[in-house]
Amino acid sequence: MLDVLVRIAIVVGAVAVWVAGLRLFLQSGLSRRKKVRWTALLVLVGIGIGAAVPLSQVWSKFLLLIVILPALGLADVLLLRSGRGLSFWIRACGFEVCTVFGAAAAARFLLDLAGAAALAVPAVN
Repeated sequence: MLDVLVRIAIVVGAVAVWVAGLRLFLQSGLSRRKKVRWTALLVLVGIGIGAAVPLSQVWSKFLLLIVILPALGLADVLLLRSGRGLSFWIRACGFEVCTVFGAAAAARFLLDLAGAAALAVPAVN
């Protein structure tokens, strides 16, 4: 029961980060064409991940990236020195991580419904 509550809390938090990142992305100065291309690339990467690994691995890899998201944001702040703060990079990276793994989970779920097994990718823990 506790495991389910923790998963729900993580998903709710990830949705909040995704929505904040989506707003940031939509307000960016990128052209509509570039936004559509970038989003399509993120979704295609997610579909590829979903086809390659079982849902349990999609979850564990998503969880790992969500946990280290602040470190990814901090690395962007320190390495890129763009003048943007940690909050900006957490939202930006969060949008990308959640888009990729949301597409991966949806693809894996649909493939499981269709009876398609994941590709032979060894689990690395």
